[in-house]
Amino acid sequence: MIVASDLNGTLTTGSPILAIANWADIYQPSLRPKLFKLSVLFSYLQVRAGLKEIDVWADKTMRKVLDLIQSPDEELVNSIMSYVVESELWPKRRERPVSLLKEYHNQGAEIILVSAAYEPAVLEFAKKIGDERITAIGTQVYLTQGRISLAETLTTREKKLEKVKNIIGSNTLEIALGDTFADIPLLEQARQPIAVFPDQELRKTAKNRGWQILE
Repeated sequence: MIVASDLNGTLTTGSPILAIANWADIYQPSLRPKLFKLSVLFSYLQVRAGLKEIDVWADKTMRKVLDLIQSPDEELVNSIMSYVVESELWPKRRERPVSLLKEYHNQGAEIILVSAAYEPAVLEFAKKIGDERITAIGTQVYLTQGRISLAETLTTREKKLEKVKNIIGSNTLEIALGDTFADIPLLEQARQPIAVFPDQELRKTAKNRGWQILE
């Protein structure tokens, strides 16, 4: 059995962006992290008000927060991503969907976590689910010219489905979990789609199609 799940919003309410800003505030303090967190809060309120597209906001903010990190190397990046999970994503996990994934894993399922979040953080979170039969897919992180860069395109919407298909090939996706409209392409491919604390658009789709809603 193959089970795929989104991460942010589906398995955790934590924010990788704010976690990195918090890390910078603690370990490389200056005014920049504090001002950044204020700007993130203000811009996110604009997203909630419908004044900004969430995909555009996420792409820009995920890239911008990485500029707070000074003199990054591979060891530092791994340390920061571990901090992201241990201080933010795992403490703010949603118990029901996480427990459900662990149950599927204990039954022998192959679990795929697929997210727009930073891939090293997705991998760290995946380790909390199990040590084997776990694949973590996120937006790839690169070290280039003394800074941390992201892949050109975030792993979201159809990109999620494309990456999952590359892994499972002709095998059937039995179960998929997601929380927003951006997860609909992935959920549509599963025999059993599960909408987790869905946003308005996904909730409407789930009700119209008879999908399970988990809250």
